Amino acid sequence: MKAIVIGGGIGGMCAALALEKSGYQTEVYEAVSVIKPVGAAISIWPNGVKCLNYLGLGEQLRALGGNMA
Repeated sequence: MKAIVIGGGIGGMCAALALEKSGYQTEVYEAVSVIKPVGAAISIWPNGVKCLNYLGLGEQLRALGGNMA
């Protein structure tokens, strides 16, 4: 089956990855043509971290992230 995801942000990309892991062929549509860093931080709450771990992104998340103190 095929799924279309609108939006290439965190939610859209996670949805596309989860759908791919479930056997769907996905296409992601994003309004901007080039994704650039914006120099801002994001916070991911515990349930979001659990979801990213489930998707197999936990190690990459820890390598890129910093501690909040």
